[in-house]
Amino acid sequence: MEKFIDPAKQTVEECLKDKKYFIDFYQREYVWTTATIVTLLNDVVWNFENSYSQYSDRDLKHVLDKYSWYYLNVFITNEVQGKVFIVDGQQRLTSLTLIAAYLYHRVKDDETLEEYLKKCIFSRSKFDGNVYNIDNDKRNRVMDVVFKNDGNVPTDEKFTSVTEKNILDRYADIKAYFDEKAFDDKKLKCFAHYFLSRLVLVELSIDKDNTPMIFEVINDRGEPLKHFEILKGKMIGALPKEDTDSYARIWEDAMLAVKGFEDDFFVDLLKCRFMTTNNSAMSQQLSSGYHRYIFETNNSIANELKFRRQDKDYIANIKSFIKNDVAYYASLYGKIRANENEFLQYDNSINLFTNQYQNILAACQLNDPDETRKIESIAREFDRMYMILRLNGQYNSNAFQDLAYRINGLVRGRKVEDFRAIFDTVIQDYIKSRLGVPQLTSLLDYSRFNQQGYAVFEARPLRYLLARVEKFICDGVGESMKYSVYDIVRKTGNKTGFHIEHILSRNQESVSKFDSEEEFDNNRNRMGGLLLLYGLDNIGSGNELYKDKLKTYSNGLMWGKTLAEDTYHVNIKLRAFNNAFKERHGGVGFEPISDFDKSALDARTKLLFEIVREIWEV
Repeated sequence: MEKFIDPAKQTVEECLKDKKYFIDFYQREYVWTTATIVTLLNDVVWNFENSYSQYSDRDLKHVLDKYSWYYLNVFITNEVQGKVFIVDGQQRLTSLTLIAAYLYHRVKDDETLEEYLKKCIFSRSKFDGNVYNIDNDKRNRVMDVVFKNDGNVPTDEKFTSVTEKNILDRYADIKAYFDEKAFDDKKLKCFAHYFLSRLVLVELSIDKDNTPMIFEVINDRGEPLKHFEILKGKMIGALPKEDTDSYARIWEDAMLAVKGFEDDFFVDLLKCRFMTTNNSAMSQQLSSGYHRYIFETNNSIANELKFRRQDKDYIANIKSFIKNDVAYYASLYGKIRANENEFLQYDNSINLFTNQYQNILAACQLNDPDETRKIESIAREFDRMYMILRLNGQYNSNAFQDLAYRINGLVRGRKVEDFRAIFDTVIQDYIKSRLGVPQLTSLLDYSRFNQQGYAVFEARPLRYLLARVEKFICDGVGESMKYSVYDIVRKTGNKTGFHIEHILSRNQESVSKFDSEEEFDNNRNRMGGLLLLYGLDNIGSGNELYKDKLKTYSNGLMWGKTLAEDTYHVNIKLRAFNNAFKERHGGVGFEPISDFDKSALDARTKLLFEIVREIWEV
């Protein structure tokens, strides 16, 4: 049987004294927190004090082996070209080094013990002189502050990396911990011997080829790795040692663009490429464990990516993926996740979608020169598809996700000019299947639109529709919106939010305009009978007569203002905009309404229909 793990039990002294460890560039920073270091200290000191209470009156050198030992877990190394690399355990070994540094500064009148502690912090090199035992090349400066300056940072020194800051912070935690314990000189010296001789670790020395597998299944105490960190370890750990630093730098630079949503990026990247139908099983496996799934022995994604050791050219495939796909698409993903594009804001921040990110990744080829136009186009088409389905009364969240996956495959390799036709085909096919008809005359006709309203439209998309109508009018008359689309949709508090208002109040005057109360109930919820009011205006409007409501509307949003005759007198730009609108839409346009009856409701609904057709380009 192949021997690929060689275990060795070591004390802290044997583990650290005169040793030199390297940390691969692809591994995570030193990230232990105050809570983690204090937990370790509590465990160690508790075990020490149990023994100290029994043997403190006896000569330590005769009873030290009677002190209870404490197991500090496993650390894993592999040796390459004479250098020992820490595969797992750098968090623990770094923390032990910091404890040794604290004890070195505090132990008094014992030069031998000081020397032993010192050698746990740095060692001698024939060529480089004194070198710190763990990752000297990257930590030399900060460890100088710890070892030579007891953690006190000179005013002219600046430390910005996560590792450097955490080393200084955790050293301060160790100092604070022992300051509170207030060990006397005898007890502290005894603890230093206990620390060196009775704390035990097990070193597992592994073969280089097994590093990716080991990296996946191990986590440092209290700090579980995220999926993308495990993927990083598996991929870069599979590369020849001479390539790890350069590819790790490419990886780290790419991850800066997607900081905070790294796992989302990899899931979306894989889905956009390999999911063109809503395969719930595959979706779940990617979302919960893509870092394992793409290395499994028998699935279509793993078979195509060929990152497994048994795959031909697997190292070249991994290098290409990191250098090309990860580098480019992470930059693109960071760009689109910033949601600076108007329609991306609508899709994500307002309507809470994320599938548009997959569609954009799918649409953009590697280093796509038309990237910006594709972002704009896909985001716009995604919003348009959503609202057209809503306005047809055919929106379903699961079905909408199915359509988004279908689009992944349809937009790949296509030009921006093709996207409208692609989306239109998807929309048309879906509506035809839902309605059970062989053909549509339009993606949205008036009869289907007229069936929508307050009773069937959810509140958020209805506020969104009316917010976009508000923007359409404001843009048309050259005015800035008083409130943004985001604020109109997302702010819903009683005092500062926007609320859907029925123009037809439930009072005798309104009911009398219809043949029956049932007809009134069926009509007051129609799209043309709705608008938005700010804060308490909606409550104050209540069941007022229409002529009284007009006073409130004339001080509100533009869609409501267009009901009042005075608006047209004071706004010349509105009149010009209205004339142009009527020309485009066969005479349908904005009109002041002094008496809101059935005919006014019909006119208002037809007007809204024409506005909607123009906004969403139907």
